[in-house]
Amino acid sequence: MDGIVEFFRTAPIPPEVFAPSLGLIILLPLLGAFVCGVFGKWLGRANVHLVACSAIAGAFVLSLMAFWATSDAAGGRVVSMPNAFGLERDVVRYAISYDYGTWFAAGDFRVNFGLLVDHLSGILLLVITGIGFLIHLYSTSYMEHDDGYWRFFAYLNLFVAAMLTLVMADNLVLLFVGWEGVGMASYLLIGFWYTDSAKAWAGRKAFVTNRIGDFAFLIATFLLILTVNAFSQQADPRDYNSAGSSRARYTQGLLEKGPVTFKGLEKMALALPEGTGGAVSLATPIEAGPLAGYTFGGVMTATMLLFLLGAAGKSAQLPLYVWLPDAMAGPTPVSALIHAATMVTAGVYLFCRMSSLLVLSPTAMATIAVVGALTSLLAALIAFAQDDIKKVLAYSTVSQLGIMFMGVGMGVFWAAALHLLTHACFKACLFLGAGSVMHGNGDETDIKKLGGLYKEMKWTHATFLVSTLAITGIIPLSGFFSKDAIFHGVHHNHLHDLHWVSGFVYAMGLLITACTAFYMSRVYLLTFTGKRSPEAKVAHAHESSWFMTLPLVVLAFLSVVTLVYALPLMPRSGGGMQPVFENFLSPVLRPAEAVARAAQTVALDHSTPAFVDYLIAWLVALSGGATAAFLYLKFFPAQVGKPVPAFARAVRRTAHNKFYVDELYEFILIRPVKFVAFILFRVVDALVIDTVLVRGTAYVTEKVGLGLRRLQTGDAQAYAAIMALAILGGAVYALLQVLS
Repeated sequence: MDGIVEFFRTAPIPPEVFAPSLGLIILLPLLGAFVCGVFGKWLGRANVHLVACSAIAGAFVLSLMAFWATSDAAGGRVVSMPNAFGLERDVVRYAISYDYGTWFAAGDFRVNFGLLVDHLSGILLLVITGIGFLIHLYSTSYMEHDDGYWRFFAYLNLFVAAMLTLVMADNLVLLFVGWEGVGMASYLLIGFWYTDSAKAWAGRKAFVTNRIGDFAFLIATFLLILTVNAFSQQADPRDYNSAGSSRARYTQGLLEKGPVTFKGLEKMALALPEGTGGAVSLATPIEAGPLAGYTFGGVMTATMLLFLLGAAGKSAQLPLYVWLPDAMAGPTPVSALIHAATMVTAGVYLFCRMSSLLVLSPTAMATIAVVGALTSLLAALIAFAQDDIKKVLAYSTVSQLGIMFMGVGMGVFWAAALHLLTHACFKACLFLGAGSVMHGNGDETDIKKLGGLYKEMKWTHATFLVSTLAITGIIPLSGFFSKDAIFHGVHHNHLHDLHWVSGFVYAMGLLITACTAFYMSRVYLLTFTGKRSPEAKVAHAHESSWFMTLPLVVLAFLSVVTLVYALPLMPRSGGGMQPVFENFLSPVLRPAEAVARAAQTVALDHSTPAFVDYLIAWLVALSGGATAAFLYLKFFPAQVGKPVPAFARAVRRTAHNKFYVDELYEFILIRPVKFVAFILFRVVDALVIDTVLVRGTAYVTEKVGLGLRRLQTGDAQAYAAIMALAILGGAVYALLQVLS
């Protein structure tokens, strides 16, 4: 046993040797995207498959090496890296990084191209490249008849490269490059079949909606830069001492790394709580600059709320969630990639990475938790009435992301990250399973026109069932433990002066659990059980090829085994046991816990769920599933042919039409903007600028020219007469002047 432990605690490549190769993790998918996009049309289908899949497989192997290196403890010495913003003895444990030098600089502002892999980004690397490879393998069969295969795989590789950049960046600016990259790649993939105007429109909708959030992200970044500058000017030695730094080291770190490096932001967060005895605290006003007069705490709250709006765009939360259900317009593997392994998890990752700043603002945390709860419940209610299998799963994604935001908002960062991991496994399996169902049923997506597939698609059925039970929250699958870890933390953590939030969000969480169990059981029952629908496109379904079923089996297996991360198997300092994943992420989240403890903004509870907690969660999930089974196996079949009450029809119609949120946005936002744009175009641009200023100037010049042209006759006698008259007039004028 000791030999096995020692094997996994000794990286195959020493961390200091492997660190310069971190860039290859991003470069391989980027190179694959270039080759497939530029030469793919001439390489042929098989070669494009080989290049695209090999690029992601290579990135996965390198990610595995990087992840292994972050846990290296050869010779009893844990891997660590120096912290440029801390004292010389200050090191970051269980992390490797490499700085490729200055990316750009303007005055005293500097941004480096630096990559960081710790336990948080390391687990995300495995999710992105591992599940990404399975989706690539699946796509080789799913897209076998599509003529645009080379574009598709180029876009997939580009998507993965952008997401890897996002999670490996050691500063906000480089993270924003990946943030924008996944937005661009999602636009290309959602609108992949651009000849269909509806699908092209869905791509544009996703792109424009995300630009709103990205603008908020930029403003938040600018506010952070100004806050760091103000802190560095106003802080005294006591502030730096409380953060384990000094003025000289912190200033040197700013000069070497720039103001938006995550480790530098952590040091500032550690210095801001009240009681450190320094010159700067959350209540201290900023003395100079554009933020003069505002307190550090107020600016931090505004910054986190702006980051929330940015995260709401990428992670599909209120009010910017409307693009994600329409992302179903792209091929099904795209849905699995966007909804499970990449783009939508960006907001959750951002807040986990910036957890030490977030805990400085209970107001921002409460807002994030409430927004997550409301989004999750709204999406779950909409999913009740959707008949398109991919639409149900899309709203399920929005709902599950809301649960992660509830965890982040209440300070249960490790549980939110764990649910991100487990959700990536079972949601990818569900989406790829839906694609397999479509593939075997003539591209049918209406669950009411399927039925009875458990006999004809046994592999797809088995894996879909496992993933459905996982997301529903049934013991002993991973989704139960990760979701319950969030709800337990939400229930027992308390925000300063906002104690009502924990009770409200917990109650909402139980309701959401029941709703999730209901609509997911509905999808499973209508798709796989019962008799074959007489409206089915094909009389008999066929199972997909092993290129599609193998990823399903692997993902279903992962949906089970990842429960180990939630089990309390690790000793906790101070006594007791803690979940494996909480222990695993403790080096990353320790600064946030220290800030919360010093600032007393949130009371963090570290207890593990009791048997009663598990029982309540299990019974709630079971009640939702049992209700769906009763309604769709017994009650509704018995009501066939009977009139449906008007109230029931109205409720279903409202939910089916997504509570008319899109129509509301059309009325209060899109039409007014279009009207203003019309006025600016027709009145300001066409009339004032084009007609009056541009054409008006040309008109006046033309008419003046026409008048002057009449004086240019070309007759020499006329010119002589005019000259004589001019001379005579001059002489008369001179004579009059003399006589006067």
